[in-house]
Amino acid sequence: MVKPEKLPDHSDRRVVLVTGGARGIGLWIVRRFLADGYRVAFVATTSEHVERALNMLSCSKNQLFAEAIDVTRQNEVEGFVDRIRARWGEIAILVNNAGISPKRLDQREGWLSQTSLEEWTHVIDVNLNGPFILIRLLAPAMIAIGFGRIINIGSLAGRAMPLIAGPHYAASKAGLVGLTRAAARDLAPHGITVNCIAPGRVLSDMTGPPEAAVNRSALSRIPVGRFGEAEEVAHVAAFLASPMAGFITGATIDITGGEFAA
Repeated sequence: MVKPEKLPDHSDRRVVLVTGGARGIGLWIVRRFLADGYRVAFVATTSEHVERALNMLSCSKNQLFAEAIDVTRQNEVEGFVDRIRARWGEIAILVNNAGISPKRLDQREGWLSQTSLEEWTHVIDVNLNGPFILIRLLAPAMIAIGFGRIINIGSLAGRAMPLIAGPHYAASKAGLVGLTRAAARDLAPHGITVNCIAPGRVLSDMTGPPEAAVNRSALSRIPVGRFGEAEEVAHVAAFLASPMAGFITGATIDITGGEFAA
């Protein structure tokens, strides 16, 4: 049997950027990387969300940096990245987690009839254009150092018939899977992996409480018989960022409790 080469030591490449890092899955991803000793920068939509998250996180001041920015505005993203680089150096790991999922106002009416072009455009901007902006912005520096990890947080709604999410959310998350594959193809020769994590019903601020009717219905479709935990998604993100995952790229990893099996 041919043994794999010894995994390289990337201990000096410890700067992570997480979008949507103030709540839910994003906050748990930030927690996990901090626990693993990374320097973590994250963004959120409001200063209030940033401050609340910072108060919940326990770490040294030199290990964490956060601001409220709009991930769809390239100039804001570029400015934040410049401030990270001035503080810590190049970003080696990117987690594109920021996302929005508008709720249906009238459960008796179809999603399409209630989705305006403005709402559609806003969801695509945040969920798909935001990751594209950041990948294009950070890839050149990753290429220069010969190492990078890009992790996109997708959704079951982008993998199967969306039973809860709207058409804009489903389309954006399906597009994120395609973007993952395209970026993986281009960046693989440069030591950069690009992968997607597709959670199913993971309890968070976005999904609401477990006793909500929509969640009780969702639970009946999950073979393992429980909801997912945001911490479980964070563990997979940490693995994909590690040297152990260097031969995994272009993949979508489903965390759905068996609800989706490709």
